[in-house]
Amino acid sequence: MYATRDVGMLLFGLIWTACFVLEETQAWGYKNGILHNSIWLEQAAGVYHRESRKGRYQLTYLEAKAVCRFEGGKLATYDQLEAARQIGFHVCAAGWFDRGRVGYPIVKSGSNCGFGKVGIIDYGYRLNKSERWDVYCYNPTAKECGGVLTDQQRIIQSPRYPEEYEDEQICYWHIRVRYGQQIRLRFLEFDVEEDTGCLADYLEIYDSYDDISGFAGRFCGDELPEDLLSTGNVMTLKFLSDSSVTAGGFQLEYLAIDFID
Repeated sequence: MYATRDVGMLLFGLIWTACFVLEETQAWGYKNGILHNSIWLEQAAGVYHRESRKGRYQLTYLEAKAVCRFEGGKLATYDQLEAARQIGFHVCAAGWFDRGRVGYPIVKSGSNCGFGKVGIIDYGYRLNKSERWDVYCYNPTAKECGGVLTDQQRIIQSPRYPEEYEDEQICYWHIRVRYGQQIRLRFLEFDVEEDTGCLADYLEIYDSYDDISGFAGRFCGDELPEDLLSTGNVMTLKFLSDSSVTAGGFQLEYLAIDFID
């Protein structure tokens, strides 16, 4: 009798364990060439890079915290930055993150960044909080302005679109699709403050992981830009607006396609 009861309890335990594992793994899936947890992916996509309006490497630690707080976020942790890097977040620019640490995420090392390494290039905890760097923020609920995009097809638009965008915006979209694919950008609407040289407000496109290399164009005005095709499986978009004069904004669509010889 005891043997029968033990077998019953063992079977119950196995069934309970199987149900628990099934429930926990339902959130996991294989998407865009990456095995990931959908909730974790949403959190990772909340990590983004910001620089000062004055340009690169202009923020002290306190100023970096203020930038993130102004947008409703906070400094990213090392683990959050690494989680974003795992799905393709690559920025060749050192920035502050949680607890006064400085570094940047590298997916593919190059001659100008990464020092031949892949991962979080970590400068460690900085004793001098007056040093000036960029910043990595975390805000999983505010993805309107930038983010890490791994979908096969998606619409990207300026903040508040179809309303006018606001002053002093800096948005980065890092697009990564499967290896062996390219990214086709098609502009649907475009209205960005026009000035000579596009120095005030502009959208920049880079055929690379970051905004250091692979410059493909800077756009402003109300003329619809032509379609763009990446040479690989990554692209970066940067939108910047200054402290005066806004416009209707933009809407564009990207589509992952199989590599064209």
